[in-house]
Amino acid sequence: MPTPLSSKAEILDRLMVTFRTGGYDGASLADLSAATGLGKSSLYHYFPGGKSQMATEVLAHLGASLEREILQPLRGPGAPKTKLVTLLRTLSAFYDSGRMPCLLERLCASVEAPTFRTPLRHAFTSLIDGIQQLCESAGISRITAKERALDAVIRIEGSLIVGAGLGDPATFTRTLAHLRRSLLARD
Repeated sequence: MPTPLSSKAEILDRLMVTFRTGGYDGASLADLSAATGLGKSSLYHYFPGGKSQMATEVLAHLGASLEREILQPLRGPGAPKTKLVTLLRTLSAFYDSGRMPCLLERLCASVEAPTFRTPLRHAFTSLIDGIQQLCESAGISRITAKERALDAVIRIEGSLIVGAGLGDPATFTRTLAHLRRSLLARD
């Protein structure tokens, strides 16, 4: 069992890994307790709403990370191609080059998906909007930028699922390489 954690952020990070690897439905309270080093009663102290509250707070924690690590750099100064490389590098690290599942997908596929619909929609919309802005900053028309952004998110998420199904995480890395070549290409 891990040592007890000192911060809520560390607890949320460990819960996120547990939900990503075991899925929301597959993560038992015993799994969540073991991952955090907290007893079940301590987990309920932090999360009186139980597993659903844990997942909701993990989603909010992920949203803050998405904002800080992906969206702010996309909106910040710099050349669009440099921002794209940074985006793809960040995604590759977050998904461990395709070996780590996506929390959003795991929650979308859970029996509790309706509970998470609003934060899931917000996370996907934010990512799509950020990529659209990146495309527009490269001189791509608004309509084409929106299409490419949606397609990019579909490719990223789909490559994680297909790669997991095939046992081939390189599916994800090939997708990122394709996006690096094509996302900002001029028609």
